[in-house]
Amino acid sequence: MSQERLSIIKKTIGQALNGVVKKYPKNVALVYPDQNIRYDYKMFLVEIDRLAKGFLKIGLEIGDKVALWANNIPQWIICQMALAKIGAILVPIDPGIRVGDLKYILEQSETSYIVMEKGLEGGEYVSMLSGIGHGLLFKHIVIGGGNDKDAVSWERLSGMGDQLDPQILAEREEQIRVNDPVAIMYTSGTTGKPKGVVLDHAGLINKSVSSAHRQGLVDKDRLCLFFPLFHMFGNTCAALTGILSGATIVMPCKIFEPSKILSSIYREKCTAMYGSPSMLITLVDHGDFSPEKFKTLSKGIIGGSPCPAELMRRLVEDFGVSDITVAYGITETSSWITMTKPGDPLDLRASTIGTALECNEVKILNPISGKEMPAGHQGELCARGFLMKEYYKLPAATASAIDKDGWFHSGDLGEVSKEGYFKITGRLKDVIVRNGVEIYPTDVEEIIYKLPGVSEVQVFGFSYSGKGQEVAAWVKRREGSNLSLRDLKEYGKENIHENKEPHYYKFVHEFPMTASGKVQKYRLAELAEKEHLK
Repeated sequence: MSQERLSIIKKTIGQALNGVVKKYPKNVALVYPDQNIRYDYKMFLVEIDRLAKGFLKIGLEIGDKVALWANNIPQWIICQMALAKIGAILVPIDPGIRVGDLKYILEQSETSYIVMEKGLEGGEYVSMLSGIGHGLLFKHIVIGGGNDKDAVSWERLSGMGDQLDPQILAEREEQIRVNDPVAIMYTSGTTGKPKGVVLDHAGLINKSVSSAHRQGLVDKDRLCLFFPLFHMFGNTCAALTGILSGATIVMPCKIFEPSKILSSIYREKCTAMYGSPSMLITLVDHGDFSPEKFKTLSKGIIGGSPCPAELMRRLVEDFGVSDITVAYGITETSSWITMTKPGDPLDLRASTIGTALECNEVKILNPISGKEMPAGHQGELCARGFLMKEYYKLPAATASAIDKDGWFHSGDLGEVSKEGYFKITGRLKDVIVRNGVEIYPTDVEEIIYKLPGVSEVQVFGFSYSGKGQEVAAWVKRREGSNLSLRDLKEYGKENIHENKEPHYYKFVHEFPMTASGKVQKYRLAELAEKEHLK
Protein backbone atom coordinates (compact mmCIF):
# COMPACT_ATOMS: atom_id res chain seq x y z
CA MET A 1 0.00 0.00 0.00
CA SER A 2 1.69 3.25 -1.08
CA GLN A 3 2.29 5.86 1.61
CA GLU A 4 3.61 9.40 1.49
CA ARG A 5 7.10 9.38 2.97
CA LEU A 6 7.99 12.03 5.53
CA SER A 7 11.45 13.52 5.77
CA ILE A 8 13.41 12.61 8.89
CA ILE A 9 13.49 15.56 11.30
CA LYS A 10 16.96 16.29 12.63
CA LYS A 11 16.14 18.71 15.43
CA THR A 12 16.20 18.57 19.19
CA ILE A 13 12.97 19.13 21.11
CA GLY A 14 14.25 22.56 22.13
CA GLN A 15 14.97 23.56 18.55
CA ALA A 16 11.61 22.27 17.36
CA LEU A 17 9.80 24.14 20.16
CA ASN A 18 11.57 27.41 19.31
CA GLY A 19 10.46 26.98 15.69
CA VAL A 20 6.81 26.38 16.66
CA VAL A 21 6.77 29.49 18.86
CA LYS A 22 8.26 31.59 16.07
CA LYS A 23 5.57 30.32 13.68
CA TYR A 24 2.56 30.44 16.04
CA PRO A 25 3.38 32.99 18.81
CA LYS A 26 -0.24 34.02 19.39
CA ASN A 27 -1.78 30.55 19.29
CA VAL A 28 -3.01 29.37 22.68
CA ALA A 29 -0.55 26.71 23.85
CA LEU A 30 -1.91 25.56 27.19
CA VAL A 31 -5.22 25.91 29.04
CA TYR A 32 -5.74 24.79 32.64
CA PRO A 33 -9.31 25.75 33.63
CA ASP A 34 -8.92 24.76 37.30
CA GLN A 35 -6.49 27.65 37.86
CA ASN A 36 -7.68 29.86 35.00
CA ILE A 37 -4.27 29.52 33.32
CA ARG A 38 -3.94 30.30 29.61
CA TYR A 39 -0.58 30.61 27.91
CA ASP A 40 -0.10 31.61 24.31
CA TYR A 41 3.00 30.08 22.72
CA LYS A 42 5.08 33.21 23.29
CA MET A 43 4.35 33.25 27.04
CA PHE A 44 4.63 29.45 27.21
CA LEU A 45 8.21 29.70 25.94
CA VAL A 46 8.98 32.51 28.41
CA GLU A 47 7.95 30.23 31.30
CA ILE A 48 9.91 27.29 29.89
CA ASP A 49 13.06 29.38 29.39
CA ARG A 50 12.79 30.88 32.90
CA LEU A 51 12.74 27.41 34.39
CA ALA A 52 15.50 26.17 32.08
CA LYS A 53 17.73 29.07 33.17
CA GLY A 54 16.87 28.32 36.81
CA PHE A 55 18.04 24.74 36.30
CA LEU A 56 21.28 26.05 34.80
CA LYS A 57 21.69 28.43 37.73
CA ILE A 58 21.62 25.56 40.24
CA GLY A 59 24.14 23.62 38.19
CA LEU A 60 22.26 21.04 36.10
CA GLU A 61 24.59 19.49 33.51
CA ILE A 62 23.92 17.67 30.25
CA GLY A 63 22.92 14.10 31.09
CA ASP A 64 21.81 14.78 34.67
CA LYS A 65 18.68 12.79 35.58
CA VAL A 66 15.72 14.74 36.95
CA ALA A 67 12.70 12.87 38.29
CA LEU A 68 9.31 14.54 37.82
CA TRP A 69 6.66 13.45 40.30
CA ALA A 70 3.37 15.26 39.84
CA ASN A 71 -0.17 14.90 38.55
CA ASN A 72 -1.52 16.63 35.43
CA ILE A 73 -0.65 20.27 36.07
CA PRO A 74 0.86 22.94 33.75
CA GLN A 75 4.22 22.76 35.53
CA TRP A 76 4.62 19.16 34.33
CA ILE A 77 4.81 20.12 30.66
CA ILE A 78 6.83 23.27 31.35
CA CYS A 79 9.39 21.17 33.24
CA GLN A 80 9.44 18.51 30.50
CA MET A 81 10.29 21.11 27.87
CA ALA A 82 12.80 22.99 30.05
CA LEU A 83 14.78 19.82 30.79
CA ALA A 84 14.87 18.91 27.08
CA LYS A 85 16.26 22.36 26.27
CA ILE A 86 19.24 22.03 28.61
CA GLY A 87 20.06 18.40 27.86
CA ALA A 88 18.95 16.96 31.20
CA ILE A 89 17.13 13.62 31.23
CA LEU A 90 13.51 13.46 32.38
CA VAL A 91 12.50 10.55 34.64
CA PRO A 92 8.67 10.59 34.95
CA ILE A 93 7.27 9.15 38.18
CA ASP A 94 3.80 7.61 38.49
CA PRO A 95 1.88 9.72 41.05
CA GLY A 96 0.42 6.50 42.48
CA ILE A 97 3.80 4.81 42.87
CA ARG A 98 4.55 2.53 45.82
CA VAL A 99 7.41 3.39 48.16
CA GLY A 100 9.53 0.43 47.10
CA ASP A 101 9.25 1.21 43.39
CA LEU A 102 9.97 4.91 44.04
CA LYS A 103 13.16 4.08 45.88
CA TYR A 104 14.19 1.60 43.18
CA ILE A 105 13.62 4.03 40.29
CA LEU A 106 15.41 6.94 41.96
CA GLU A 107 18.41 4.72 42.73
CA GLN A 108 18.50 2.78 39.44
CA SER A 109 18.17 5.93 37.31
CA GLU A 110 20.87 7.74 39.33
CA THR A 111 18.52 10.69 39.79
CA SER A 112 20.25 13.83 41.03
CA TYR A 113 17.20 16.14 41.29
CA ILE A 114 13.49 15.57 41.80
CA VAL A 115 10.75 18.04 40.88
CA MET A 116 7.58 17.21 42.78
CA GLU A 117 4.18 18.23 44.05
CA LYS A 118 3.65 18.08 47.81
CA GLY A 119 0.89 15.54 47.14
CA LEU A 120 -2.77 15.27 46.26
CA GLU A 121 -3.93 15.33 49.88
CA GLY A 122 -1.48 17.58 51.66
CA GLY A 123 2.12 16.45 51.83
CA GLU A 124 2.02 12.68 51.27
CA TYR A 125 4.61 12.76 48.46
CA VAL A 126 7.00 14.76 50.66
CA SER A 127 6.47 12.27 53.49
CA MET A 128 7.14 9.30 51.19
CA LEU A 129 10.32 10.91 49.93
CA SER A 130 11.64 11.74 53.39
CA GLY A 131 11.02 8.13 54.40
CA ILE A 132 13.39 6.79 51.74
CA GLY A 133 15.77 9.74 51.44
CA HIS A 134 18.55 8.36 53.58
CA GLY A 135 21.42 7.35 51.33
CA LEU A 136 19.87 8.81 48.17
CA LEU A 137 21.85 11.75 46.85
CA PHE A 138 19.46 14.18 45.22
CA LYS A 139 18.03 17.65 45.72
CA HIS A 140 14.33 18.38 45.39
CA ILE A 141 12.26 21.19 43.97
CA VAL A 142 8.72 21.46 45.34
CA ILE A 143 5.85 22.78 43.21
CA GLY A 144 3.75 25.04 45.38
CA GLY A 145 6.38 25.42 48.10
CA GLY A 146 7.12 23.36 51.15
CA ASN A 147 8.52 23.42 54.69
CA ASP A 148 11.69 21.51 53.91
CA LYS A 149 14.60 23.91 54.34
CA ASP A 150 16.70 21.81 51.96
CA ALA A 151 14.13 22.09 49.14
CA VAL A 152 13.89 24.81 46.50
CA SER A 153 10.42 26.06 45.59
CA TRP A 154 9.29 26.18 41.96
CA GLU A 155 8.75 29.94 42.24
CA ARG A 156 12.24 30.53 43.60
CA LEU A 157 13.81 28.36 40.91
CA SER A 158 12.00 30.22 38.11
CA GLY A 159 12.96 33.51 39.71
CA MET A 160 16.61 32.45 39.70
CA GLY A 161 16.25 32.01 35.95
CA ASP A 162 15.55 35.72 35.57
CA GLN A 163 19.06 36.40 36.87
CA LEU A 164 20.81 34.37 34.16
CA ASP A 165 21.98 35.81 30.85
CA PRO A 166 19.76 34.31 28.06
CA GLN A 167 22.89 33.77 26.00
CA ILE A 168 24.01 31.07 28.44
CA LEU A 169 20.81 29.11 27.74
CA ALA A 170 21.27 29.61 23.97
CA GLU A 171 24.82 28.26 24.20
CA ARG A 172 23.64 25.21 26.16
CA GLU A 173 20.93 24.49 23.59
CA GLU A 174 23.55 24.47 20.85
CA GLN A 175 25.40 21.67 22.64
CA ILE A 176 22.46 19.25 22.56
CA ARG A 177 22.37 16.63 19.80
CA VAL A 178 19.35 14.89 18.30
CA ASN A 179 20.56 11.45 19.40
CA ASP A 180 21.18 12.53 22.99
CA PRO A 181 18.95 10.86 25.59
CA VAL A 182 16.03 13.05 26.69
CA ALA A 183 14.03 10.73 28.95
CA ILE A 184 14.11 7.48 30.89
CA MET A 185 10.54 6.19 31.13
CA TYR A 186 10.02 3.23 33.41
CA THR A 187 7.80 0.33 32.43
CA SER A 188 4.96 -0.60 34.76
CA GLY A 189 6.85 -3.50 36.30
CA THR A 190 3.87 -5.87 36.56
CA THR A 191 6.39 -8.71 36.30
CA GLY A 192 9.66 -8.07 38.10
CA LYS A 193 11.27 -4.66 38.58
CA PRO A 194 10.43 -1.73 36.28
CA LYS A 195 12.86 -1.24 33.41
CA GLY A 196 14.08 2.22 32.42
CA VAL A 197 13.50 2.86 28.71
CA VAL A 198 16.06 5.37 27.42
CA LEU A 199 14.65 7.60 24.66
CA ASP A 200 16.23 10.32 22.53
CA HIS A 201 15.11 13.58 20.89
CA ALA A 202 15.05 12.07 17.39
CA GLY A 203 12.72 9.23 18.34
CA LEU A 204 10.17 11.32 20.23
CA ILE A 205 10.07 14.10 17.62
CA ASN A 206 9.81 11.90 14.55
CA LYS A 207 7.13 9.66 16.06
CA SER A 208 5.15 12.74 17.17
CA VAL A 209 5.32 14.48 13.80
CA SER A 210 4.52 11.27 11.92
CA SER A 211 1.48 10.57 14.09
CA ALA A 212 0.25 14.18 13.76
CA HIS A 213 0.49 13.81 9.98
CA ARG A 214 -1.47 10.55 10.06
CA GLN A 215 -4.21 12.02 12.29
CA GLY A 216 -4.47 15.26 10.37
CA LEU A 217 -3.61 17.23 13.52
CA VAL A 218 -2.99 20.96 12.82
CA ASP A 219 -2.38 24.24 14.63
CA LYS A 220 -6.13 24.97 14.81
CA ASP A 221 -6.84 21.87 16.90
CA ARG A 222 -7.63 21.91 20.62
CA LEU A 223 -6.59 18.70 22.39
CA CYS A 224 -8.24 17.52 25.59
CA LEU A 225 -5.42 15.91 27.58
CA PHE A 226 -6.63 13.79 30.50
CA PHE A 227 -4.27 10.83 30.13
CA PRO A 228 -1.67 10.80 32.97
CA LEU A 229 1.38 12.81 31.96
CA PHE A 230 3.86 10.42 33.58
CA HIS A 231 2.94 7.94 30.82
CA MET A 232 4.19 8.25 27.25
CA PHE A 233 0.60 8.38 25.93
CA GLY A 234 0.16 11.62 27.90
CA ASN A 235 3.55 13.32 27.68
CA THR A 236 4.48 12.37 24.11
CA CYS A 237 1.50 11.11 22.10
CA ALA A 238 -0.73 13.97 23.28
CA ALA A 239 1.34 16.80 24.82
CA LEU A 240 4.49 16.78 22.68
CA THR A 241 2.59 15.95 19.48
CA GLY A 242 0.14 18.78 20.11
CA ILE A 243 2.89 21.27 20.88
CA LEU A 244 4.94 20.37 17.81
CA SER A 245 1.76 20.96 15.76
CA GLY A 246 1.17 24.41 17.28
CA ALA A 247 -2.15 23.19 18.69
CA THR A 248 -3.79 23.99 22.04
CA ILE A 249 -3.47 21.59 24.98
CA VAL A 250 -6.49 21.68 27.31
CA MET A 251 -5.83 20.01 30.68
CA PRO A 252 -9.17 19.66 32.51
CA CYS A 253 -8.06 18.13 35.80
CA LYS A 254 -5.17 16.78 37.89
CA ILE A 255 -6.56 13.26 37.87
CA PHE A 256 -9.22 11.52 35.78
CA GLU A 257 -12.52 13.23 36.67
CA PRO A 258 -15.23 12.55 34.04
CA SER A 259 -17.42 15.54 34.97
CA LYS A 260 -14.56 18.02 34.59
CA ILE A 261 -13.39 16.38 31.37
CA LEU A 262 -16.84 16.50 29.77
CA SER A 263 -17.29 20.11 30.87
CA SER A 264 -13.88 21.16 29.48
CA ILE A 265 -14.44 19.44 26.14
CA TYR A 266 -17.70 21.38 25.78
CA ARG A 267 -16.62 24.77 27.18
CA GLU A 268 -13.20 24.84 25.50
CA LYS A 269 -14.55 23.54 22.19
CA CYS A 270 -12.02 20.72 22.03
CA THR A 271 -11.55 19.08 18.64
CA ALA A 272 -9.49 16.06 19.73
CA MET A 273 -9.23 13.68 22.68
CA TYR A 274 -6.85 10.87 23.58
CA GLY A 275 -7.61 7.95 25.85
CA SER A 276 -7.77 4.25 26.52
CA PRO A 277 -10.98 2.36 25.71
CA SER A 278 -11.81 2.12 29.42
CA MET A 279 -11.48 5.89 29.86
CA LEU A 280 -13.67 6.68 26.86
CA ILE A 281 -16.30 4.12 27.91
CA THR A 282 -16.39 5.78 31.33
CA LEU A 283 -16.95 9.20 29.70
CA VAL A 284 -19.78 8.19 27.35
CA ASP A 285 -21.52 6.12 30.02
CA HIS A 286 -21.23 8.87 32.67
CA GLY A 287 -24.36 10.51 34.05
CA ASP A 288 -23.18 13.98 32.90
CA PHE A 289 -22.64 12.87 29.31
CA SER A 290 -24.78 14.01 26.40
CA PRO A 291 -23.95 14.00 22.67
CA GLU A 292 -23.95 17.81 22.85
CA LYS A 293 -20.78 17.64 24.98
CA PHE A 294 -18.93 16.05 22.03
CA LYS A 295 -20.28 18.30 19.26
CA THR A 296 -16.87 19.96 18.54
CA LEU A 297 -14.86 16.71 18.73
CA SER A 298 -13.82 15.22 15.41
CA LYS A 299 -10.49 13.45 15.96
CA GLY A 300 -8.15 11.85 18.44
CA ILE A 301 -6.63 8.48 19.31
CA ILE A 302 -7.84 5.39 21.12
CA GLY A 303 -4.88 3.39 22.38
CA GLY A 304 -3.39 1.50 25.29
CA SER A 305 -5.47 -1.65 24.73
CA PRO A 306 -7.71 -3.13 21.99
CA CYS A 307 -10.65 -0.91 21.00
CA PRO A 308 -14.04 -2.65 21.18
CA ALA A 309 -15.91 -2.39 17.89
CA GLU A 310 -19.05 -1.17 19.68
CA LEU A 311 -17.14 1.72 21.29
CA MET A 312 -15.77 2.81 17.90
CA ARG A 313 -19.24 2.61 16.37
CA ARG A 314 -20.79 4.72 19.14
CA LEU A 315 -18.11 7.39 18.92
CA VAL A 316 -18.28 7.72 15.14
CA GLU A 317 -21.96 7.08 14.36
CA ASP A 318 -23.78 8.14 17.54
CA PHE A 319 -21.60 11.02 18.75
CA GLY A 320 -19.98 12.35 15.54
CA VAL A 321 -16.29 11.88 16.41
CA SER A 322 -15.90 11.01 12.76
CA ASP A 323 -12.11 11.00 12.32
CA ILE A 324 -10.99 9.29 15.51
CA THR A 325 -8.22 6.75 14.96
CA VAL A 326 -6.94 3.64 16.68
CA ALA A 327 -3.21 3.39 17.34
CA TYR A 328 -0.78 0.86 18.75
CA GLY A 329 2.50 1.72 20.38
CA ILE A 330 5.00 0.79 23.06
CA THR A 331 7.33 2.92 25.19
CA GLU A 332 10.34 1.02 23.81
CA THR A 333 9.48 2.13 20.26
CA SER A 334 9.30 5.85 21.20
CA SER A 335 5.48 5.67 21.05
CA TRP A 336 3.31 4.73 18.06
CA ILE A 337 4.07 1.86 15.71
CA THR A 338 0.85 1.69 13.68
CA MET A 339 -2.26 3.83 13.32
CA THR A 340 -5.46 3.78 11.32
CA LYS A 341 -6.36 6.73 9.11
CA PRO A 342 -9.26 9.13 9.71
CA GLY A 343 -10.80 8.14 6.38
CA ASP A 344 -10.59 4.40 6.94
CA PRO A 345 -13.94 2.56 6.91
CA LEU A 346 -15.40 2.01 10.35
CA ASP A 347 -14.83 -1.75 10.23
CA LEU A 348 -11.09 -1.27 9.63
CA ARG A 349 -10.81 1.21 12.50
CA ALA A 350 -12.70 -1.18 14.76
CA SER A 351 -10.95 -4.41 13.84
CA THR A 352 -7.33 -3.36 13.14
CA ILE A 353 -4.58 -1.16 14.56
CA GLY A 354 -3.92 0.36 11.14
CA THR A 355 -0.83 0.46 9.00
CA ALA A 356 2.77 1.23 9.94
CA LEU A 357 3.56 4.90 10.50
CA GLU A 358 5.79 6.29 7.77
CA CYS A 359 8.83 6.32 10.08
CA ASN A 360 8.46 2.64 11.05
CA GLU A 361 9.00 -0.83 9.63
CA VAL A 362 6.66 -3.51 11.02
CA LYS A 363 6.42 -7.23 10.37
CA ILE A 364 4.99 -10.42 11.86
CA LEU A 365 7.54 -13.09 12.85
CA ASN A 366 7.17 -16.70 13.91
CA PRO A 367 8.15 -16.45 17.61
CA ILE A 368 9.94 -19.81 17.47
CA SER A 369 11.69 -19.86 14.07
CA GLY A 370 12.07 -16.08 13.65
CA LYS A 371 10.85 -16.29 10.03
CA GLU A 372 8.48 -13.66 8.65
CA MET A 373 4.88 -14.84 8.45
CA PRO A 374 2.78 -14.33 5.31
CA ALA A 375 -0.38 -12.19 5.30
CA GLY A 376 -3.20 -13.64 7.38
CA HIS A 377 -0.95 -15.80 9.56
CA GLN A 378 -0.39 -15.16 13.26
CA GLY A 379 2.99 -14.40 14.80
CA GLU A 380 4.79 -11.89 17.01
CA LEU A 381 4.60 -8.22 15.98
CA CYS A 382 8.06 -6.68 15.61
CA ALA A 383 9.04 -3.09 14.80
CA ARG A 384 12.12 -1.19 13.66
CA GLY A 385 12.73 2.55 13.45
CA PHE A 386 13.47 5.18 16.16
CA LEU A 387 13.59 2.59 18.93
CA MET A 388 14.77 3.13 22.49
CA LYS A 389 18.52 3.45 22.98
CA GLU A 390 18.52 0.77 25.69
CA TYR A 391 17.02 -0.40 28.95
CA TYR A 392 19.07 1.71 31.36
CA LYS A 393 21.98 -0.31 32.77
CA LEU A 394 20.34 -3.59 31.66
CA PRO A 395 22.34 -4.80 28.64
CA ALA A 396 21.01 -8.37 28.77
CA ALA A 397 17.37 -7.19 28.78
CA THR A 398 18.15 -4.81 25.91
CA ALA A 399 19.72 -7.60 23.84
CA SER A 400 16.72 -9.83 24.56
CA ALA A 401 14.23 -7.19 23.35
CA ILE A 402 16.07 -5.95 20.23
CA ASP A 403 17.58 -8.56 17.93
CA LYS A 404 20.83 -8.31 15.97
CA ASP A 405 19.00 -6.87 12.96
CA GLY A 406 17.49 -4.03 14.99
CA TRP A 407 13.95 -5.40 15.38
CA PHE A 408 12.11 -4.84 18.64
CA HIS A 409 10.08 -7.88 19.71
CA SER A 410 6.82 -6.66 21.23
CA GLY A 411 5.52 -9.82 22.88
CA ASP A 412 2.15 -9.14 21.20
CA LEU A 413 0.59 -11.64 18.81
CA GLY A 414 -0.82 -10.30 15.58
CA GLU A 415 -1.28 -10.67 11.87
CA VAL A 416 -1.23 -8.41 8.82
CA SER A 417 -3.54 -8.27 5.81
CA LYS A 418 -2.41 -8.11 2.19
CA GLU A 419 -3.28 -4.39 2.30
CA GLY A 420 -0.84 -3.80 5.17
CA TYR A 421 -3.35 -3.46 8.03
CA PHE A 422 -2.19 -5.02 11.27
CA LYS A 423 -4.33 -6.66 13.92
CA ILE A 424 -3.44 -7.62 17.49
CA THR A 425 -4.79 -11.07 18.30
CA GLY A 426 -3.47 -11.38 21.83
CA ARG A 427 -0.45 -11.26 24.05
CA LEU A 428 1.96 -14.17 24.13
CA LYS A 429 1.54 -14.43 27.90
CA ASP A 430 -2.26 -13.81 27.84
CA VAL A 431 -3.20 -16.68 25.52
CA ILE A 432 -5.45 -19.09 27.43
CA VAL A 433 -4.94 -22.81 26.85
CA ARG A 434 -7.90 -24.90 28.06
CA ASN A 435 -8.01 -28.59 27.28
CA GLY A 436 -5.37 -28.05 24.59
CA VAL A 437 -7.37 -25.31 22.83
CA GLU A 438 -5.79 -21.85 22.41
CA ILE A 439 -8.24 -19.08 23.29
CA TYR A 440 -7.55 -15.42 22.50
CA PRO A 441 -9.38 -13.13 24.95
CA THR A 442 -10.03 -10.32 22.44
CA ASP A 443 -11.94 -12.74 20.14
CA VAL A 444 -14.34 -13.63 22.94
CA GLU A 445 -14.59 -10.04 24.21
CA GLU A 446 -15.71 -8.75 20.82
CA ILE A 447 -18.61 -11.23 20.79
CA ILE A 448 -19.77 -10.29 24.30
CA TYR A 449 -19.56 -6.54 23.52
CA LYS A 450 -22.39 -7.06 21.01
CA LEU A 451 -24.82 -7.97 23.79
CA PRO A 452 -27.02 -4.95 24.63
CA GLY A 453 -26.42 -3.68 28.14
CA VAL A 454 -22.68 -4.51 28.21
CA SER A 455 -20.50 -1.46 28.92
CA GLU A 456 -17.13 -3.21 29.26
CA VAL A 457 -15.91 -6.82 29.37
CA GLN A 458 -12.61 -8.48 30.25
CA VAL A 459 -11.98 -12.11 29.35
CA PHE A 460 -9.03 -13.82 31.02
CA GLY A 461 -7.66 -17.17 32.04
CA PHE A 462 -7.00 -18.32 35.61
CA SER A 463 -5.71 -21.46 37.29
CA TYR A 464 -8.64 -23.50 38.55
CA SER A 465 -8.06 -25.79 41.55
CA GLY A 466 -4.98 -27.37 40.01
CA LYS A 467 -6.93 -28.60 36.98
CA GLY A 468 -5.38 -26.25 34.43
CA GLN A 469 -6.72 -23.00 33.03
CA GLU A 470 -10.33 -21.86 33.02
CA VAL A 471 -11.91 -18.92 31.19
CA ALA A 472 -13.73 -16.09 32.96
CA ALA A 473 -15.64 -13.09 31.60
CA TRP A 474 -16.16 -10.20 33.99
CA VAL A 475 -18.63 -7.59 32.81
CA LYS A 476 -19.58 -3.99 33.64
CA ARG A 477 -23.20 -3.19 32.82
CA ARG A 478 -24.31 0.05 31.25
CA GLU A 479 -26.11 2.39 33.62
CA GLY A 480 -29.78 1.38 33.87
CA SER A 481 -29.26 -2.05 32.30
CA ASN A 482 -31.11 -5.02 33.84
CA LEU A 483 -28.84 -7.60 32.18
CA SER A 484 -28.66 -10.76 34.32
CA LEU A 485 -26.07 -13.51 34.72
CA ARG A 486 -28.56 -15.88 33.15
CA ASP A 487 -28.76 -13.58 30.09
CA LEU A 488 -24.96 -13.59 29.85
CA LYS A 489 -24.64 -17.35 30.09
CA GLU A 490 -27.38 -18.02 27.55
CA TYR A 491 -25.88 -15.50 25.14
CA GLY A 492 -22.48 -17.15 25.54
CA LYS A 493 -23.85 -20.61 24.78
CA GLU A 494 -25.61 -19.34 21.66
CA ASN A 495 -22.83 -17.18 20.24
CA ILE A 496 -19.42 -18.49 21.40
CA HIS A 497 -17.98 -21.81 20.28
CA GLU A 498 -18.14 -24.31 23.12
CA ASN A 499 -14.35 -24.77 23.06
CA LYS A 500 -13.89 -21.05 23.80
CA GLU A 501 -16.97 -20.28 25.89
CA PRO A 502 -16.26 -18.75 29.35
CA HIS A 503 -17.46 -20.95 32.18
CA TYR A 504 -17.34 -18.20 34.81
CA TYR A 505 -19.25 -14.93 34.41
CA LYS A 506 -19.39 -12.12 36.92
CA PHE A 507 -20.71 -8.54 37.10
CA VAL A 508 -18.31 -5.93 38.50
CA HIS A 509 -18.50 -2.19 39.12
CA GLU A 510 -14.88 -1.56 38.15
CA PHE A 511 -11.69 -3.27 37.02
CA PRO A 512 -8.23 -2.99 38.60
CA MET A 513 -6.37 -0.47 36.46
CA THR A 514 -2.88 0.85 36.01
CA ALA A 515 -2.52 4.64 36.30
CA SER A 516 -2.21 4.71 32.52
CA GLY A 517 -5.69 3.27 32.01
CA LYS A 518 -4.89 -0.38 31.27
CA VAL A 519 -6.86 -3.16 32.91
CA GLN A 520 -4.60 -5.42 34.97
CA LYS A 521 -5.63 -8.87 33.78
CA TYR A 522 -3.11 -10.57 36.03
CA ARG A 523 -4.95 -9.03 39.01
CA LEU A 524 -8.27 -10.33 37.66
CA ALA A 525 -6.73 -13.78 37.46
CA GLU A 526 -5.48 -13.52 41.05
CA LEU A 527 -8.94 -12.49 42.27
CA ALA A 528 -10.65 -15.28 40.33
CA GLU A 529 -8.23 -17.87 41.67
CA LYS A 530 -9.02 -16.81 45.25
CA GLU A 531 -12.77 -16.93 44.61
CA HIS A 532 -12.63 -20.45 43.17
CA LEU A 533 -10.02 -21.89 45.52
CA LYS A 534 -11.22 -25.23 46.87
